[in-house]
Amino acid sequence: MRRFMYAQYFIMLVVFTFVAWHGKELALFNDPNFVGAIWTTILVALSVAVINLIVGNYVGYYMAQMRGHRLAFFDVCLQLPLIVPLIIIAAGLDIWFIRSDLIETVLGVVLIQLLPTLPYAIRIARNAYAALDADINQHVQLMGGTRKIVILDIYLPLMRRTNETILLFAVVISVSQYAITSMIGGGIIQTIALILFPYFSSSQLPLVATAALCTIGITYGILLIFRWMYIAAIKLVRMID
Repeated sequence: MRRFMYAQYFIMLVVFTFVAWHGKELALFNDPNFVGAIWTTILVALSVAVINLIVGNYVGYYMAQMRGHRLAFFDVCLQLPLIVPLIIIAAGLDIWFIRSDLIETVLGVVLIQLLPTLPYAIRIARNAYAALDADINQHVQLMGGTRKIVILDIYLPLMRRTNETILLFAVVISVSQYAITSMIGGGIIQTIALILFPYFSSSQLPLVATAALCTIGITYGILLIFRWMYIAAIKLVRMID
């Protein structure tokens, strides 16, 4: 199944690259402004992904142990950013961002993009931790293990697929954000979504292919690098042990 998905991604990249090259739209990558927007997009997406991985795992772990009214309350809180239109929440937070001097900054764009990504990350992590044996910590402690051993030797390998999913969600949503990025970034923080968004409704296929190529290429590249680093970290922990 995974090989089939990888093959799909590869075929899509090849097709979009050929269409963009045939339409002579790959010249966009020679534009300094466009290249700068790509690097800004990668920086924002990586920052959003890292925060989602840390906060999602931390909060998701404790939510997996909750029961009763507390769990119901936090579930409702997680649903609110997904139910209420995002643009309304962003407009309400706009005043706070202005007072905090976060408007037209990369940090402001990163923080506002946590609204559509963090609820998914927490929910994915919570479901993953809830599916694991709730007595893992007790078993490790009975064998003389510490919390560090639980995190590095048990949860780190078991949560690899979950963390890859969280990363994929965060990067895809971050790269494709247009409205809230333009609202908080004020047009000063240029991402590829701001530059290429008008082309998605265009009838010019090469421009659309270029936009899709950027989105898929960045997402796939970050995922592969993360997977390589994650597996390397697991092997390093085993070597140290």
